[in-house]
Order: sequence, then C-alpha cells, then structure tokens
Amino acid sequence: MSIGRNDPCPCGSGKKFKRCHGIHAPTVASPETARANDFKALDMDLVTRLLRFAKLSFGDAWLHNVLDAYTGSHDVEIPERELTLALPWALYSRRDADGLTVAGAWARDRGSRVTDPEHILLHAYAKTWLSLWEARRLERGVGVAFVDLLTHQERFVHDVSSSTTLNLHDVMLAMVLDCDGVSFFGGVHPQPLPPRYADSVLRTAQKICHVRTRAVAPDVLRDPDTQLEIIDEWNETVDRMFGAPPPTMTNTDGDLFTLTTDDFALVAPREEILGRLASIDGASEPENESGTTVFVFTKPGNATHADWDNTVIGRAVVGRDRLRVETNSLRRADTLRARLEASLGAMIRHRLRQESNTDDLIKRAVAKGPIKGHGRPTPAQPPEISAALRGFREKHMRGWIDESIPALDGLTPREAARLPRKRRALDLLLKDIERHESLLPPDQQIDLSWLRPTLGLDRQ
Repeated sequence: MSIGRNDPCPCGSGKKFKRCHGIHAPTVASPETARANDFKALDMDLVTRLLRFAKLSFGDAWLHNVLDAYTGSHDVEIPERELTLALPWALYSRRDADGLTVAGAWARDRGSRVTDPEHILLHAYAKTWLSLWEARRLERGVGVAFVDLLTHQERFVHDVSSSTTLNLHDVMLAMVLDCDGVSFFGGVHPQPLPPRYADSVLRTAQKICHVRTRAVAPDVLRDPDTQLEIIDEWNETVDRMFGAPPPTMTNTDGDLFTLTTDDFALVAPREEILGRLASIDGASEPENESGTTVFVFTKPGNATHADWDNTVIGRAVVGRDRLRVETNSLRRADTLRARLEASLGAMIRHRLRQESNTDDLIKRAVAKGPIKGHGRPTPAQPPEISAALRGFREKHMRGWIDESIPALDGLTPREAARLPRKRRALDLLLKDIERHESLLPPDQQIDLSWLRPTLGLDRQ
C-alpha cells in the first residue's frame, strides 16, 4: 500500500501525493518504519515467487480454482483491488489435503535456502489472523494505532497509505503481521468501513465465532472457512453501503430538507418595499450584500434545540426589481410567502418557485464530475470567529448529553449510558461524533475528551 510522491493522492483530490496528504509524510523514516518497509518489500517479492511456485507445483488452473474457493462461485470475478486480500488468503491461509499452505509447501521445498528474513515473514503469516481493526490514532505519513474489535488486541501498523486516507474510527478488514518488533498489513481489504457499517459486520463475526462480548481467540480467526464467512459479510456490507439511498435530511422543525426559492416582481417602489419588509415581525436589520438588501426572518425558540433563542426560517433578498425569498423546506416557504404577501399585498407579484431536494443536489454534483486543476485551499477562519464557533458548539455538546436522542430510542445519552443494552448504540453515536470532529481543521475542533468520562463510558 505504498504511494509514490508523484502518484495521485488516494484521497481523491486530484493532486499529487507530495502536494496533498504527502505533505505530512516524514522526510526521514524512523528505524521502525524502515524495518517495516523492508519487510513489506520482501512480502511483495515473496508473493510473486509463491505464485510462480504454485503454478509450477499445482498446475495452471490452481489460481483460478483457489479464487473460485475464495468467492464461493465459479461465476464471480474478484475486483483487481481486492487481490490485496484474496492472494494472501490463497497463499498463507488456505490449506491442501495434507494441511499445508502454499507458503508452507514452498518453505518445505526450499529447506535450508529459506533466508532468516523469509523465516520471520513466514512465521508472522502463520501467527496472524483476519480481523476487524479500528483506527484509534493516526500519525499522518507514518502509520495508525489500531485495536482489533474481535480479539481486543492493539497494534501500531506502519503504513503510509492508511495513515493519510483513513479517518478516526474507520475499520479495516486485515491481517496484521508482527515482524521483528514492527507491525504492518499482510492481507487487507481495500475498502474501509465507517463505525456504523463496521458494527454490522462485527455483530455477524461475533455470531460466527460464537461470542457476544468477550474477546475472540486468534486461533478461531485463523480458520480459512471462518475468514471466508467474515469476508463475505464484509463485501455484502460494502455493497449495501454504496447502494444505500442518500440520507433523508430535515431541518430543525423536522421538515424534509428542500432548498426553495420564491421569485417576486417588485410592483411598488423599492424603498417602500424595504420599509414594509423591515416592519414584519421577526425581520432582522437589513444588510447590504453584493448590491442587494437582505433580511433574515426568524421565529422564537427551536423545536430541536431547547437552548436556542430563535430559528432562522428564511431570508429575503431584494434586488433592483426582484424579490427572492430563500428557505430550506416547503412548509417554511409557504409560511414565509404567506407572511410577505399579507404584509406587502399588491406591492409584489409572485413569478415562480424553484425547489431542489438532496437527491437533486447530489445528482448535479455527480453530473459536474471531479473539479479540474489544483484549486485554492479553503481560507482559514479568523481566530475570533473560530473561537466563537467552538464556544457555541462546546456549549451545545454540554447540553446534548441531557437531550432526548432518537437514535437512542428517545433516551438522553446520560440515561443510555446507565443501561447495558443501550451502551453499544451510545458508543457508536459517540464514535460518529468523534470521527466527524476529527475531520475538521484543527482550529475548528472542540475538546471532546470529557465526554466519555462524564458518561462513565469506557472506550469499547
């Protein structure tokens, strides 16, 4: 999974790795990283030699037959990128009638010609297991600290690619090799899963291994058939994730999110209309914006957040001869239009309404395709604005632990933390929050270290 500095960055930005996430890569590798890289290079070289050995020893059809066993079908073609897991499984996990893997047969055939580094690598593969590894700490450009969700073991995996593309709490399906005091990926599925989808695989894997919450013994996860069951569940979950419909978005009133614009013609003089708009209950002080005058309309309180003083329901943008009213739901659009027409009467004339829901927005984004060129980085927020936003969000999170949460069946996080049957759902919710926070620029992130201790929820 190594990346050249001039290769496209795997994050999808379109930039070269050295100008994107590669900025974080260390210029001088540590002794541990260098040692891990040496073993990974040996690993890649050994795969080529083992494949050649298998073809000569077991015939031209060997690879085709073993990949059929991997998929469980003669008609399913493995995507090329998934060979990063399928080939290690075929060479190091699958056993013949005599109980030998391809690697074991190769080592027996070579005898004393197997080098010490090769012995170390083969021993690492013999001791590894396939499991679900969750990213708990990322050192960009170096590696990732993982915890095995099934065995509960921890490893720091030296891997530049995953350190620059994974997010906090992402989960990998992988074999982690331990060689001479360093760990790195052996076989790894190319598609990580976020916490909620990974939890679905975890529940199934625990059933396969006949456990509920206790740690799974590594020997159980070394069984090739058990590995295939987990791989099948992982692939089905990946397909379900990418095939899932876009999420339904709502505003804080619970209305379906629909960007709505009502366009009016100005029939009366503009200044008279501005004066009438300013007198409507809930209208803000007018602001100038690119040659237009903007009024923001609010209502008292908020249906979702008890600590909010008011709710923005829309805004009116007054141009030279047009009035544009923007809201984020049809109900708010109808309400605000009725208020404006009641106040302005014949001073304005409705022309048309435009609506865009989340499906429309996603389709437009896809149709535009990737943005060409390097683009410009998003400018940093002024420190005072970042501090104000952090303060607002920190205040919200302090109150959030005592709010009724639909994902917790209406319980507050504090209540859910006291119920063993709800702690798993609460843990997933906290992972989502922590993961989202980790994606923000450092100056916009808030401190969440108090959250789990306050709830009495140990990290799972």
